[in-house]
This record gives sequence, structure tokens and C-alpha cells, in this order.
Amino acid sequence: MNSAVDATHLPRLAYVYHPLSFAPLSIRDAAVGVCDIVWVIDTSQPDASVMQRLLRRFGPVIDANGRSIDDVAAELRAEDVDGIVSLHDGDLVWTSRLGEQLGLPFHDFDTAIKLTDKYAQRSALAAAGLAVPQFRVISPVATESDVARIAMEFPYPAVLKPREGQSSRDTLPIASPSELEAAVRELRARPGMPRDEYILESFVPDPSTPLGGADFAPFVSVESVVEDGVVTHAAISSRTPFRWPFRETGYCTPTVIDPELQHQIMHVAGEAALALGVTIGCLHTEIKLTDDGPVVIEVNGRPGGGMSEMLERASGDFSILQTALRLAVGERVGLTGPVPTNRIGYLLYVFPKSDLEWIDSVDGLSDLAAMNGVDEVVLVRGPGQRIDWREGSEAHVFHLTGTVGDFEELQTLIEQTTILVHIGGHDGDLMKPATTSGATAWT
Repeated sequence: MNSAVDATHLPRLAYVYHPLSFAPLSIRDAAVGVCDIVWVIDTSQPDASVMQRLLRRFGPVIDANGRSIDDVAAELRAEDVDGIVSLHDGDLVWTSRLGEQLGLPFHDFDTAIKLTDKYAQRSALAAAGLAVPQFRVISPVATESDVARIAMEFPYPAVLKPREGQSSRDTLPIASPSELEAAVRELRARPGMPRDEYILESFVPDPSTPLGGADFAPFVSVESVVEDGVVTHAAISSRTPFRWPFRETGYCTPTVIDPELQHQIMHVAGEAALALGVTIGCLHTEIKLTDDGPVVIEVNGRPGGGMSEMLERASGDFSILQTALRLAVGERVGLTGPVPTNRIGYLLYVFPKSDLEWIDSVDGLSDLAAMNGVDEVVLVRGPGQRIDWREGSEAHVFHLTGTVGDFEELQTLIEQTTILVHIGGHDGDLMKPATTSGATAWT
């Protein structure tokens, strides 16, 4: 943190809040000594309305529900805000328009589109000469014959995913034209779901050797800081092996990858940021390792979920969340390179051994929480709750965070998540309503 900041007169930050992004208490803690927050929320979003009371304890709250950009901007001018930020993918475009109205630095409109629209992003990366998979869009109005024609023309294996989405939700492997046609029919037939636009991508082949390291996926993520158009990288995170079809099971930083490959990864991540026109903010870039070099899978215009806490644990003091707030209010960050670490920080997602529809029991969490290196275990889906693999990485039973001294210790901990914890469940009536409850933590 910059000690030159006058704590008696902090800059005011318009924070466009979404319940699926950082928690209010984490944001408040990161803002201490950096800025005072004016919250902007949309109470039409699930769970946003119930958060108002808590948010008002930490600063003024402006409700954007049903209001024009001009109206919200006028109210923020009256609050005399000095900066603006959003750390949720779905709000980046709206926030860019609001920032333009206020004359405050943020992703410009074109960049915000490229950060949230997979087709626009792929097109921009390809135009800049970066390696990208082949891709085609399947529009919401595409007929069955349109889908059949695309299916016959596209190379396989392939991956089908929403054009706008995150956490691997509804991301499916496609092996043939018939599988693509069946997948699109199934997605469109799901009750109560809007007819989304999808992007079909060729599958990026796995490397012939374990480039990601033994016991790790050939996949990494890069946390980057962009200041005045200059891209600097804070960390590279390794990934534990994915759960079918493309569900993430965990991250750790620093990475196990050798330094030469790390340099290639950071170079590609920097080129991708520049290709999208990013001039300010924190980025989370997902990269697959291949025999032909690192390939960008996706650039996100905000820190990765859980990455800020994980890197802070590993380094002892560096917060990506706080860095994003500092950038937004015009404070100089001056990051010079990857953040030094003296521990391995991790975030692990744990699923049932086989995919189930309903969770009946989760036993042994307290034993896992008592292990050395475990800071917190959070139960996300408990007995009586439904779990659906189509929700991607978010559809896990519990997750755990902490630090370990080396990768051998991390692998032992991963093994203990299934030895100590037993998850019971069953398949059943799909129409049965799921119960809802807040997450429970063991610390």
C-alpha cells in the first residue's frame, strides 16, 4: 500500500458490485487506507437486494435498477467519485459506459466487449497474430439445418460454450457433428433457460509431455496488472487436473513450471492484453500449454476468482483486489514483476467421486480443516441440495484454502480431501426443489 495516501481524505471509488464477485467484507478490507467506497448495485439481480443493508454499513449505496446510465452518473457526480471499477464479467460493458459518462479511467467500450464476448475476443487475438482455436458462432435464431451445416463443416474434437459466460458453465466436449446437433437441442430444450448464443471452438490439443508438471494440468492462469498501458505480471498459477468435462478442480501459486516456459507464458499473456486494448486494471488470463507454445484460452478483465486471497497467502502481503482498487482511484502501483512468495498458496474445489444430482451427506470436513496447511474449508452444497455438473466449476461440494511448503505437501493434502471426507448422494427427481443456504466455513 502507498503510505503517501492521506488517510484523512481518501479518494472516493464507485464500485459496481455484483453478488457473484468479491465479497463485501473482502472489498471493505482491501479499501482500508486506499479509498472510500460508493456502492452501485442492481437490485434486480438475485441476492443483490438483500446485500443492501450490509453494503450501507460501508458507504453510500446507489441502486441502478431500472435507471438510465445518465441518472446513475448524475448521482455519482453528486457523490464526487474519483474512480470507478467493476470486477464482474457481466458488468464490465455497463461499467465502461458509466465510466465514459463520468470521464473516469476504465476499460473503454470496445475493450469491455472484447473482454466479455468470446467471439469478439477470439477475433481480436487472431487479428493480432496470436494462436487461437478455430471458432464459429451458433446464434439463438440458428435453425436445426443451420446447426447441421455448421456441424458438418467444423473440425473435431471441439468445445461448445456460451458466447458470454464463466466458470465453465455449460461448456461441453463435442466429438462429432451428431454430438453437436444433440447438444444444441438439449441446451435449447432445458426449461426456463433463455436461448443463449454459443461459440464452437476447435479443441486445443494436449501436449505430448507433461508441460504443466507432474500431477498438474497443461493449463495455467496469469494474474496481470496494467498501468498506463504497460502490462506487468504478478503471478502464474498451476492447475490441478480438470474434472470432466472442463471443470476446474483447483489452483496453486507459485507455479511448478520451469522458468523458460514461464517467460513464454507471460509474453503471450502480455501480447493478449495489448491485442484487446487494455490500458488499466487487473487481468486473469487462462492459457493452455501445447507442443507449439502457449495458447490463450480466455482473457478476463478482472482478477481471477480466489486468486487475490491465494496470492496474498503465498506472498504474505500482496493483494490483487487492493491493487485493482488502487489503480481505479489513480494511485501509482509500480509493480515490477512476479510477486515474491515464500509459501505455496492453493484453492481446491472438491466434487463427489461420481456425479450425483443430490447431496445426502458430507462427513469429515472438521478432520480436513484440522490438517496443517489448511486455513479454511467452506461447504457450498450440503445435505438436501442439488448439484448439477452443467454449472461448471461452481458445482462443487466444498472448497479449501491455505498454504503449504512444497508441492509434495500439496499432493498429500489433495489426497486427504477424499480420504478424510466422504460425500454421499443420489440421483433422483429432477423436479424436486433445491434447498438454499449460505456457505458454512470451518477454520
